[in-house]
Amino acid sequence: MPRDTLKSKEFFDKWISYDLERMQQKQNRLDSGGIPLPYGKVTAAADLCNKALEVIVMSYSRGDRVADFSGHVVRLLAEREQLKALCDALPKDEQKKRIQYERLSFDNYLDFFWWLSLAVCLGMDEAHLERVIALINNAGQDALLDRIAVKLGAHQRAVSNELVFPKQYALLLQALDAPSQEQSNLVKKFLDGWYKGNKNLAAWYDNHKGEDTGYVGYWCFEAALVVKLFGIDDSSFRTHAHYPADLVHNT
Repeated sequence: MPRDTLKSKEFFDKWISYDLERMQQKQNRLDSGGIPLPYGKVTAAADLCNKALEVIVMSYSRGDRVADFSGHVVRLLAEREQLKALCDALPKDEQKKRIQYERLSFDNYLDFFWWLSLAVCLGMDEAHLERVIALINNAGQDALLDRIAVKLGAHQRAVSNELVFPKQYALLLQALDAPSQEQSNLVKKFLDGWYKGNKNLAAWYDNHKGEDTGYVGYWCFEAALVVKLFGIDDSSFRTHAHYPADLVHNT
């Protein structure tokens, strides 16, 4: 049964199948040398990373068992490592082009948190998480990201006191150190404003209004990450429209 209430199972069937087929075609081109230019390889690899994450989110929206996502999460790590390797191989005069895939833009920020959320909630091992954190990098740039990385074992990481997106993420950061009951209230308040807070920032905002606009579902995986890592009671917001409760409770 679909978890998403805005699109049908058939919608997600169609686009998951389409994306997986296109991903395989693109990977085949990379493997066979069909993409000769170094930066062309980077853009192809970046698209594979995006699609790999989108397929997982669509699978969640479709109603797939969370326990079945582990292989997809392993693949996402492999896609990210491939992207880094191809960025490292760029000529010196093209190295600056990699910044768009690595900096904390709003879309990258969300992708990094969603990736971490999936890895944590699916119980990926310490070595896997270390590789994820190393690839995300950006140490000392964002308080929320740094605190989560430290919680996951990156104890030597520089920790910022500032948020890159304070308007959107101050409540979630506050929840980390608040008293137990207040933690739940802060996360719920964050969830209540989450979707609207993405307006004019997230590329996917309002894309449920079309049939071929890349809709994957509106799930606040970053809230799930904080709840799981910091042991926050989610009983007061478990049925929230944007909260992926089944991911947290692995059902």
